[in-house]
Amino acid sequence: MDTPPSPSPVSSPGGGGGEDCCVKVAVHVRPLIADEKAQGCKDCVTVVPGKPQVQIGTHSFTFDHVYGSTGSPSTAMFEECVAPLVDGLFQGYNATVLAYGQTGSGKTYTMGTGFKDGYQAGIIPQVMSVLFGKIETLKHQTEFQLHVSFIEILKEEVRDLLDPSCLHKAESPNGHSGKVNLPGKPPIQIRESSNGVITLAGSTEVTVGSFKEMAAYLEQGSLSRATGSTNMNNQSSRSHAIFTITVEQMRKTNPLFAGDGSPNDGMNDEYLCAKLHLVDLAGSERAKRTGSDGLRFKEGIHINKGLLALGNVISALGDEKKRKEGLHVPYRDSKLTRLLQDSLGGNSRTCMIACISPADINAEETLNTLKYANRARNIQNKPIVNRDPMSSEMLKMRQQLEYLQAELCARGGFSSDEVQVLKERIAWLEATNEDLCRELHVYRSRCAAVDPREIDAQDICSVKGEGLKRSLCSLEASDYQMVETVQSDAREIDEEVAKEWEHTLLQSTMDKELHELNRRLEEKESEMKLVGGFDTAALKQHFGKKIMEMEDEKRVVQQERDRLLAEIANLSAGSDGHAQKLQDAHSQKLKTLETQILDLKKKQESQVQLLKQKHKSDEAAKKLQEEIQSIKAQKVQLQHRMKQEAEQFRQWKASREKELLQLRKEGRRNEYERHKLQAINQRQKMVLQRKTEEAAVATKRLKELLEGRKSSPRDNGLSNGHVTNGQSNEKSLHRWLDHELEVMVNIHEVRFEYEKQSQVRTALGEELAVLRQVDELASKGITPPKGKNGFARATSMSPNARMSRIASLESMLSISSNSLVAMASQLSEAEERERSLTSRGRWNQLRSMGEAKSLLQHMFHSLGDARCQMWEKDMEIKEIKEQFKELVNLLRQSETRRKEIEKELRLREQAVAIALATAASVGLISKHS
Repeated sequence: MDTPPSPSPVSSPGGGGGEDCCVKVAVHVRPLIADEKAQGCKDCVTVVPGKPQVQIGTHSFTFDHVYGSTGSPSTAMFEECVAPLVDGLFQGYNATVLAYGQTGSGKTYTMGTGFKDGYQAGIIPQVMSVLFGKIETLKHQTEFQLHVSFIEILKEEVRDLLDPSCLHKAESPNGHSGKVNLPGKPPIQIRESSNGVITLAGSTEVTVGSFKEMAAYLEQGSLSRATGSTNMNNQSSRSHAIFTITVEQMRKTNPLFAGDGSPNDGMNDEYLCAKLHLVDLAGSERAKRTGSDGLRFKEGIHINKGLLALGNVISALGDEKKRKEGLHVPYRDSKLTRLLQDSLGGNSRTCMIACISPADINAEETLNTLKYANRARNIQNKPIVNRDPMSSEMLKMRQQLEYLQAELCARGGFSSDEVQVLKERIAWLEATNEDLCRELHVYRSRCAAVDPREIDAQDICSVKGEGLKRSLCSLEASDYQMVETVQSDAREIDEEVAKEWEHTLLQSTMDKELHELNRRLEEKESEMKLVGGFDTAALKQHFGKKIMEMEDEKRVVQQERDRLLAEIANLSAGSDGHAQKLQDAHSQKLKTLETQILDLKKKQESQVQLLKQKHKSDEAAKKLQEEIQSIKAQKVQLQHRMKQEAEQFRQWKASREKELLQLRKEGRRNEYERHKLQAINQRQKMVLQRKTEEAAVATKRLKELLEGRKSSPRDNGLSNGHVTNGQSNEKSLHRWLDHELEVMVNIHEVRFEYEKQSQVRTALGEELAVLRQVDELASKGITPPKGKNGFARATSMSPNARMSRIASLESMLSISSNSLVAMASQLSEAEERERSLTSRGRWNQLRSMGEAKSLLQHMFHSLGDARCQMWEKDMEIKEIKEQFKELVNLLRQSETRRKEIEKELRLREQAVAIALATAASVGLISKHS
């Protein structure tokens, strides 16, 4: 349905209306988001402490308020910027809050259009809360009626977000979500009333009576709004959204004249109607950075088109010279500017909130936003109190009555006829006033009969969905703790030393045991030699023979003794003399024999003793032999143990040598990697430094060209309206064209360097994020996932190499950040210059057809020379490519040869290590055996 007619904006006669006021501009600097921190982005925006001043690069801007970063807290934004506008609604003043900025800068979050489930973050929920709080306070004195509407501008088409006849669609395959109008429904049209008020024909305006109702409509519209995902924002608003709150108020009827008859008391009985527009603009975006294509790309084109038209309106209104000259303001170039016509330069109190990102990668867009907002500060609005036309007519009559009464009192001497005429006029005015009041009452009764509140609320399609919320998280990269690595290395070294010391101690203990066994064996063998020095069998035979000989000798001696005794007995019976001699001789001989017998007996006894001792010695020898055998068995077991231990130690030593060889290789490889990484860092730094210097030179050249353009002799000469002669004019034209072309080429060069630097910056930031993540996982003892992209190389690096690489990347990111900010500054200046040239016409320099022909001829010759030079460069590039291919082939051959040599060297080192380990093991075994 059409919106009800708004009251005519009537200037307050008693003051307080019709006074010009500037658009208030506040800057909201959001913090760095997680993705920007992961990319290693730096803060390129500086807020001067204690002042509403923002600095970026060499540019400085002053605004009414600055929030975020080191400025005022974001929570103070509503009280300082929006609360005065809400207060002005109750005085009859229109107001507008406008959020502008690049995509992903936090506009929807700041405005609160992503309202859902009572989450009251943002300006709009606070406006609703304060609005109903004030109404609750003033409801005993004033009658209020609130209406809300919610529309969006998508691809230059106005869409109603509260229309119950529209269907809410889920996100389609192209990623678009929003409302789809039913077939046959007429589109919403923008119309201008006779009194200059902009209205929307066909939009839905619903009446609300509580905070809950208004919040429900806000949530319904937020869920129906078109959103999409881009590379810079997961839930990017694809349309400009305007949430409008209309406040109608009228004090309860009072008598026209109070007790003292003063007409001022009757002035309170008036009808006021004010509107608050809460505008959440879609963010400006670049297709290269957002990665949009297809439908998303077309949406971006329409978004930028609308913002460009808005920028042209702001430039036209902010230029004091153009404003005084009364130049045309292009409101009709876009539906957005048409709807905001009263908000910019019209009947409204306006506050613009410029949302910016502090990341250096967004420096160009941030600078453009600040310039955009700085121009908006110069816009002069003319807010007036919005009264009903009937109330305005009554006010005029009261003023006229007051004037006449004052004049009557001043004269003091009217005739009765004049007084009677004045009284009749007063009576007529009072009767007219009563008739007008009755008509007003009838009109209001009829309006109440078709009040939108009577519409069946069950027909409204309320769809619950997922709201737009954006959470900001911060990741802080933890520094790498090298103490744990040193301790782990020390533990490995201690384990290796302990292993070798344990083996040495065990070998020493076994050597001592073996030496003791050998000593005991030698003692036993020496004892055995002492005991068994002669042959036992031979000795036994010898002693047996001796005993037999002695037995025989004893028997012979006994026989001879018996014979001698017999002879003595015989001789005793014979002659005495001869017998006596014989007897004496035999006696002597007998004694000798007895003595021999005794000696033989003694020898026999000694031989028996010797035999007994021999038996004992045999038993001792047998025991010694058993002990020797036992010692030998122990010796064999010990030698076997020593051999096993030596074999185990040899195997461990060989494996350790292998590990050491591998570690040496790893060390050499790490050293190689370290030197390679240092070379890469140095090379990248040199390349980045060279590119930065080239970008600085191009930026400086562009700055000089832009400054030279301001003092171009062609402009000065033609602006005076006369030229000295045709030849100088032709040369001036050629110089001007060459200068313009050079500026264009230089802008392209700086833009190319900027994009290239941004890509390099992104790659460096991603690598830095991966290294920090791997470093953090390693510090916690967690193995990083090698399968993920980028983690394999970071995991293979040593901790020192990682720390060195991180420091190098941070240094390169700092250099890149400064370069990006400088280039963004000059690109912004160039875009501003290009915009000014487009507005006034680039070819206004030409004054005649001859100049145009001369300029065209010059362009033709320049193009021909450029084509010839391009052909020559193409030939040079072709030759260089062929040389490059040859060098690549040589490099591949050398790389293949290097791999073969490395493989051969590795095999030799393994063979040498195995040979050394085997030799050490054999020597150790031979030593112990």
